[in-house]
Amino acid sequence: MHTISWSVIVNRQTCTSGWKNWETFLVHHDISYSLHHTDSIEEARQAITGFYENGSRHFLFVGGDGTIHHAVNILMQLSGHQSSEITFGVLPCGTGNDWVRTFGTTKEKLARNIREEYTAPFNLIKLTWPDGRTRYAANMVGGALDAAVVFNLKKASFKIPSWILYPYGLLKTLMKPHQWSGTIKVDHDTYTGDILTIQAGFAKYCGGGMYVLPHAREDSPGLLIMKPKKLMHLLFQLNTIYNGKIARHKEATARHFENIEITHTGVPIPIEADGEFLGTTPVKLSACFDAMKRIV
Repeated sequence: MHTISWSVIVNRQTCTSGWKNWETFLVHHDISYSLHHTDSIEEARQAITGFYENGSRHFLFVGGDGTIHHAVNILMQLSGHQSSEITFGVLPCGTGNDWVRTFGTTKEKLARNIREEYTAPFNLIKLTWPDGRTRYAANMVGGALDAAVVFNLKKASFKIPSWILYPYGLLKTLMKPHQWSGTIKVDHDTYTGDILTIQAGFAKYCGGGMYVLPHAREDSPGLLIMKPKKLMHLLFQLNTIYNGKIARHKEATARHFENIEITHTGVPIPIEADGEFLGTTPVKLSACFDAMKRIV
């Protein structure tokens, strides 16, 4: 008989009515759990901390990419060098589900994998700033244009429908100055000059379905560096960010990496992770293998 009890954290901001479906799912498949609803990051931190300090190492998070991002960072901070003891699962809910687009599965398989605790390494991208600050990305890190879009969307003074959120932010950002300059050291190689956008991660999707890292693998993170191009050319080729062909642009460099260091010349380059704006360069990125275990 399966005896593991899961700690379930529900993000009420993105999943209210949707939780009822997941509740039925857990009961139907005889998955034992303890439940906590949260309305803020601080409430999530308190709930996760409480579960962790009481011995829980099996977590299911009900929400989207933002929920996953904050949960990962809270757990990594709590567990330190013991993070590999944690098993992390996602019950997707809400609008931001790019992580699930890469790593998700059907409900039937998910139920079996939770019950039997079928897992794979949960690899992350670790960001480190010169002042010692660190952050982890579960899905993808974005720099330059991508991060500027995230920053502008955070400042939006009105509600934007989720299906058009990122395209709206992208077009708005493209109408402003959107070119940065700097140096990107990737393992033993160096790229210097003007930069349009940077994407790095173990996942393939960002921005609500943009297929920008088709070459990323579960065991080897992908990197995309785009040099600037004329605005009209960019606008006419926007479809390539959804069909995986963006890496074919002559301005694009697509590869894998383990370590990246990004510095700027002039204007600092904005940085985001999993749709959360984090700051600016200089910053170092490193592949963090086997950080936790994730339900497959």
